[in-house]
Amino acid sequence: MVLMTEMVSEKVVEFMRELLPERTGFLQQLEKECQDEYIPLVEPEVGQFLQVMVKARGACRILEIGTGIGYSAILLAEAFRDSGGHLTTIEIDQDRYVRACRNFCEAGVSDLITALHGDANQIIPELCGSFDLIFMDAAKGQYPEFFARLWPLLERGGVLLIDNIFLNGWVIDMSWPERRKKTMVVRMRELLDTLKAHPDLITSVIPLGDGLAVSVRR
Repeated sequence: MVLMTEMVSEKVVEFMRELLPERTGFLQQLEKECQDEYIPLVEPEVGQFLQVMVKARGACRILEIGTGIGYSAILLAEAFRDSGGHLTTIEIDQDRYVRACRNFCEAGVSDLITALHGDANQIIPELCGSFDLIFMDAAKGQYPEFFARLWPLLERGGVLLIDNIFLNGWVIDMSWPERRKKTMVVRMRELLDTLKAHPDLITSVIPLGDGLAVSVRR
């Protein structure tokens, strides 16, 4: 297994995090909740990169797959708060969806976000219009299905961000800690090969967090 510290040293990660701006008390509270309850959330450097991409693209119509309890959605909303943007986010877990909606109110961004509860594979075909930025951070084994439905919704010049594409380094050397992880690893590697050869997308893989794929529609 390839450890993250073998790809990006702990020293480099610590240095990058030292350069990040201080997060608000509420975001720190959400980080602690996620840590205590083993709820996945974006790494701080990935969260900062999301905000940079929103600003750089001037993104105003954003779609997120995988709300969790709302941490990354709040980061995205804060990045476009003053530009008239709007975020649509989809979460399949009922408890996390309810908590996310509560957290949006607490963070003062509920008017910038439309939160949808349900299976993204069923909801995505019902969405109207296109998006200039899409962030995918949900069930890793379903990434290929999500991608097939999502990329046509991306505007020309729009950005698609896919988190956790290294899967703890398993996709790099095609190893997995247990048999039930094999399908997820194989499917993620197939998705990366699809991105590499996709005629309508140009993609770069960035070693932030557990790996981030950044694709731009030509």
